[in-house]
Amino acid sequence: MKNLHNKLIRLGHARSKEVNISPGFFLTGYLETHTNHELYQWDGLRRSGDPDHPYLLFQCTLDGWGQYSDSSGTYKLLPGSAFIVPIPSAHHYCLPKASPFWTFFYIMTSHPYVAERIRDKQENKGRVLQLQEDSPLTMRAQQILEGLAPGGFLDDFAREQSLFEFMIEYERTLYRESYPEDQREAMLDDVRAYTLAHLNAQFDVEGLAEKSGMSRSNFSHRFKAVTGLSPAHYVQQVRLEEATHRLINSDLKLEAIADQTGFADANHFCKVFRRRFHLSPGEFRRQMR
Repeated sequence: MKNLHNKLIRLGHARSKEVNISPGFFLTGYLETHTNHELYQWDGLRRSGDPDHPYLLFQCTLDGWGQYSDSSGTYKLLPGSAFIVPIPSAHHYCLPKASPFWTFFYIMTSHPYVAERIRDKQENKGRVLQLQEDSPLTMRAQQILEGLAPGGFLDDFAREQSLFEFMIEYERTLYRESYPEDQREAMLDDVRAYTLAHLNAQFDVEGLAEKSGMSRSNFSHRFKAVTGLSPAHYVQQVRLEEATHRLINSDLKLEAIADQTGFADANHFCKVFRRRFHLSPGEFRRQMR
């Protein structure tokens, strides 16, 4: 994190310098170094704010180390360690006695949609991340800090856009941590291959479970834990993709497409299609043609 540290110094993010207050909601960014463990202690429940309308803090260690605690545990925040919390909430972070210093940057905003959406995404999850200097989330945070420097953001739209991009990247980071790509793709590929091999046949999750040597319940829980999807939902998604391909690239009637791709009948196919695309298969075909 040394390169980022040096870059922020060059940008003028000096210790305790407020670089921006935005109309309608605030957005600030800081670079700080602390050496006094008695002074740097923060209890997230003793800070001002409305729990129903929290503001948001993202903090990333650049050098030295600090400590963060919440209901999921206590973490030593070495360079690259970051946490993101709504304020107020049940958490605590500090410069512990064993640490000689802690250098970090943080971004704080009261944007209501961003703060509440990130808070909702954090339910039942720890809030500490391990980031590389060139990770997408670190880069999004850096863009915000660059925008907060003098001559940065062109207008309020650019400022808000940077926050939304940071929020989406945070959600993507959580998703990748929860569902590692290699395991996820392997399981999806296996179920997709089985579905395509039995595309015009009716089968349920029981068949997939037997193929994997699991009970229906164990397979469903395992599939959900690894992919974030229910097996029945994914099988329907594969069927719908194949049906959509036939809809665009053939003149087959809806009854034939439904029969070939495992839907009960044309009516069932139309209901599923409309729920996904918000228009009928016939209208979709006309538009794509």
